[in-house]
Amino acid sequence: MKKIQFLLLPFLLFCTASFAQNKDALGYAKVINSSNARAHLTVLSADAWRGREAGTEGGDKAAQYIADYYHKVGLKGLVNGGYRQEVEARRIPLAESLWVQGAAFKPVVDFFNMPASVSMTGFQLKTDSILFAGYGVIDDGLESYNDFQDQAITGKVVMLLGSGPRDAAFSFQDKIKYLSFHKAKAVLMVEPVVDNKSDGLMQHLSNEQMLLQGSPELAAVQAMEQGMPLIYIGQKVADALLKSAHTDLAAVREKLTETNKPYPFVFKTDFAATASRAVETVHTANVLGFLEGSDPVLKNEVLLLSAHYDHLGVNHYTEGDSINNGADDNGSGTTGVLLMADAFAQAAKAGKGPKRSILFMATTGEEKGLLGSSWYVDHPVVPLDKIIANLNVDMIGRTDTLPHPDHNYIYIIGADRLSTDLDRIVKETNTTYTNLELDERYNVRNDPFQLYYRSDHYNFAKRGIPVTFYFSGFHADYHKPSDEIEKIDFDILCKRAQLIFYTAWELANAATKPVVDKKVEK
Repeated sequence: MKKIQFLLLPFLLFCTASFAQNKDALGYAKVINSSNARAHLTVLSADAWRGREAGTEGGDKAAQYIADYYHKVGLKGLVNGGYRQEVEARRIPLAESLWVQGAAFKPVVDFFNMPASVSMTGFQLKTDSILFAGYGVIDDGLESYNDFQDQAITGKVVMLLGSGPRDAAFSFQDKIKYLSFHKAKAVLMVEPVVDNKSDGLMQHLSNEQMLLQGSPELAAVQAMEQGMPLIYIGQKVADALLKSAHTDLAAVREKLTETNKPYPFVFKTDFAATASRAVETVHTANVLGFLEGSDPVLKNEVLLLSAHYDHLGVNHYTEGDSINNGADDNGSGTTGVLLMADAFAQAAKAGKGPKRSILFMATTGEEKGLLGSSWYVDHPVVPLDKIIANLNVDMIGRTDTLPHPDHNYIYIIGADRLSTDLDRIVKETNTTYTNLELDERYNVRNDPFQLYYRSDHYNFAKRGIPVTFYFSGFHADYHKPSDEIEKIDFDILCKRAQLIFYTAWELANAATKPVVDKKVEK
């Protein structure tokens, strides 16, 4: 008998460590299925919406689709009876041009300015001579060496070769400081990266910066003074310039390598460049749908379910497919939230609705710097002190390249940062219902990707609201036009969305809300 009791003990402990399955939750979770998911994502990731960039017609169409669906399933609109919370944002496009001997070159493709280096007034350059100064080194730490030997710098446009053999002791920053101190007129930096741009750099250069009206960041951009222009140029521009000196890029590189000596010279040419920025008003919105709780007391507490619906729009500098459809990022997360809204709304209509209220939020401008969620926490429709937790969904439709036993996994991030209760509920719900592998590798404090700070949940966590971020990982199509619906695994998308639904069900119906027992991380 004692032996039997001993064997039963682990089983009993296991049972008390998790919830009992709720039959109603199991029934309404069936709304979250592949057929319904595919119907939503087919619309959200369509080419016709041009990548859903915030502040564009495609982004506005996506917002309207979400608002219409909220209305269809019976959610309430909290913004004067509507679903759109207008976000006051400003787009800051960069206009840039470059000519050599009267021939125009293509911005981003042949040359670029880093947007943050250009002020509102910008610059206008025109010169008939350029100083070529090799790698721009004045001391390699071992011997006397000066790429500017016997050459005046003040007032000159200086052409340099990026990343050279003597750069270890004289860094890029040292070069720029030296030239700025000596009042160079501008720097033309010949960099291989111009002709071989990474996906991340291409995205940064082709997507226009957007900032919130009234933000310190916008004020800083508007107050910025123009410094010494630094223009990155590729081989095409470099060869066009050096043609006036009867040489080319390959030849000057070869000479510097063979002689191992400075090789500065001034050459005549006809060079002009301009760059400036402007501030444009952007119309974009968060989309909010509200389901009132059934309990007369607990309905005053609100669970927030969120996903950003915006993506990167169109890359005008890419040949071939240029539309960033964002099927996974974040069409998949938006689809998950829409399916959960439908499931909870159906439960409410049948008298099985959640005791607490639920706010379904599709945020805008996440790809521009978490703008929609930032706007919301400063202009809350539901007061922040009423929100008990935020479950945020950003990419749940693919399998990444990291090792997992199978496709049945999800990364959870942030559940334990503010609330031991929320962390427990997230994990016990999974044990009870879905048995996914809950991978927390991105939740460690020294994670190089720092994903805890990179999606909309973080703006709520900063205000002391417990959060959990659900994510299925990076893949080869991340932030590329190839993030298409054909690559979505709808079965695993729905299983992950069901986990979030079950977790929301537990949070919305529990006797008590998650206790915040940890400090907000600054």
